Amino acid sequence: MKIKTLSAALTVGLILGGITACDDILDVTDPQRYTDEDLDEALPAVASGVEGDLYITMDQFVIYQGLLGDELQHTGTWAGYDDIDHGIFNYGNSNADGNMQEMLRVRWFAGDAEARFVRVLGEAESETSPLTAQVRTVAAMADLVMGMMFCEGPLVADGPAVPYTEVLAQAEQSFTRGLATAQAAGAEDWALVNYAGRARARLYLGDYAGAAQDAGMIPDGWSKMAEMSANSGRQDNDVVQLITAGNNRAAAVREKWWSAYDDASRSLIDPYTDEPDPRKAVYFDGELGVDGVTDHYSQWKYQAISDDIPFFDSEEMRLIEAEVAWQDGDLDTAQDIMNALRDAVGLSPLPASSDSEVVKEYLLNERAAEKWMEGHRVVDLRRLGELRNVFEAIGDPERPADGRPEMFSMDDAEARDNTNIEDDAGQRCLPTT
Repeated sequence: MKIKTLSAALTVGLILGGITACDDILDVTDPQRYTDEDLDEALPAVASGVEGDLYITMDQFVIYQGLLGDELQHTGTWAGYDDIDHGIFNYGNSNADGNMQEMLRVRWFAGDAEARFVRVLGEAESETSPLTAQVRTVAAMADLVMGMMFCEGPLVADGPAVPYTEVLAQAEQSFTRGLATAQAAGAEDWALVNYAGRARARLYLGDYAGAAQDAGMIPDGWSKMAEMSANSGRQDNDVVQLITAGNNRAAAVREKWWSAYDDASRSLIDPYTDEPDPRKAVYFDGELGVDGVTDHYSQWKYQAISDDIPFFDSEEMRLIEAEVAWQDGDLDTAQDIMNALRDAVGLSPLPASSDSEVVKEYLLNERAAEKWMEGHRVVDLRRLGELRNVFEAIGDPERPADGRPEMFSMDDAEARDNTNIEDDAGQRCLPTT
């Protein structure tokens, strides 16, 4: 679990923002701490610090979501990983708690930064500043992550717990506000992030027309990355450090995928064409996990601790368009979109089908491939009603399909410290299959 302070967030922001080359930006009155005056003189660093703090737990997000779904399994000695893998949750002792703490902190940092911009720049200038667009967008991104991962959470500081759908609705509204700010500021990059974030939020909320409209604003080849850095000492990619061959081997690709492994391409074989799918990168060197028992089929999407993690990309947006077409019964368009993505990575087209259930399987496969090791798979299985079916097919009595948690419960520290939430496990949500 990574817990960071505001100064750590600022440090990350300085690195991510690339502003350390400025001659005087780091001249502070006391090198042991940043004062309000120092931060007032470094507003870009403040905004970048908020963004950097968002990325601090994205690597753990990938691991925990992978263990909860069917991408990863525990191969080490950590009880926290093992519990998630087996669908066991102990309220007050969940590894994922740190992720909620960090997302709530990002939301608070964003509000604090926005208040600083108003004070320093004035309300009128701050309202059309790219810095305001940045922090408002980042706050929306934090809500989106919480809505993907946790079954409930507060919408405001010290507010009552509400279902994840309301957190997603707040994210959708915040992306709308962030988009307006980005457009007023002429910050096209942040406008695209807001379109992408709102497209995902709307898809999850069932606003398919709105999701497709927003997704259509994203050009092919575009992406927004959760930035990692080998230089910061804090922002390294733990998917590499903790679960990847050549590093720690505390988790690995789940056994259900092993039979599809192709050593020559270091990837999984596409189930429909028997061709190696480079999007599902896996590597097996014959070694065992840290437990000394389980073969360690390593994820191979990220290989260096500085490898960035995609937050949004155009491939996700095309798949949103494909899913909306499927929802509308336009199976040909859905398949055309998916086949274009497959062609881009050298795969043959999917076998043409007029069966909606088959096209749904195609969608799940293509989303699993394009979003491999990005924390999306368990969300897709849950929202499309397939999580139980997947674990029934796995057939592991130690990981039963019936009663498996579908999301993480809320951080107990929030329940303990929030005066409007009762710290009672019996009143906390935990949706199961």
